[in-house]
Amino acid sequence: MTWIMPRTISKAVVLATDLTREGRAGTSPSVDEQADDQDALSAKAARCRRLAAGISDRQAADVLSSMARTYQAAADRLGTQG
Repeated sequence: MTWIMPRTISKAVVLATDLTREGRAGTSPSVDEQADDQDALSAKAARCRRLAAGISDRQAADVLSSMARTYQAAADRLGTQG
């Protein structure tokens, strides 16, 4: 039997992939780049929280909520480095 991923989980996986690909590679960003990265990570966290709140699939919402916590933690770390 083949398991088919429910559409909402599939969308969450696609979103996670897209958000991850938006990240910028680099070893030593400038202060301005760190501020931009912090804002971008905070925006991604907010987007994940908004999407999680707007879907009825609990598993997909949990994935998005976890992503939001991860993005926000990364943004917070950048904020303490500045």
